Amino acid sequence: MDHRPSVSNLTSRYDDFLFAPVCDEPSGMQLSVVSALARINVDPWEEATRLAAMPKAIAETALVSDLNLVSGQGWESSEAPAIAARLVRLLPQRNDGSTAAATQIAAVRAQRTSYWIVWMGVVIAISILSPHHRAMTTGAGSVPTSNAAFPTKSGSANTVLPGLSGQSD
Repeated sequence: MDHRPSVSNLTSRYDDFLFAPVCDEPSGMQLSVVSALARINVDPWEEATRLAAMPKAIAETALVSDLNLVSGQGWESSEAPAIAARLVRLLPQRNDGSTAAATQIAAVRAQRTSYWIVWMGVVIAISILSPHHRAMTTGAGSVPTSNAAFPTKSGSANTVLPGLSGQSD
């Protein structure tokens, strides 16, 4: 299941900001925020999301920096802070986004916890039901005698290798 926000949710949430006019261009057309950001190779929806998450004063400063990079700007450099302040007011409130984001984060964490619980259950079930586990538990109380003594080069079956008999050299 895909938990990323759909493009339609992003579009509708930031429409007021992205499609707001920035200025009139020399050709008589209005330059919108989405066009201004696209001109400087910035994804408009990502930038709107980033600016909406910032405090207003910082978002205004960041937007002024973006607007100053737009070529063919139709405003004076002293107008840019006023334009940015007007545009930042059109962004969704931080509380709306942070509450929605917190809810989404909590849902993702709950889902991850559920997956971990299920997988741990599967691992435990496999461990309990595996044939190797049964063989180890049934033979754990007895020590095989064939492993206690090893034949040496002389061929004696009762000779114990040094270090295995419990005696120190």
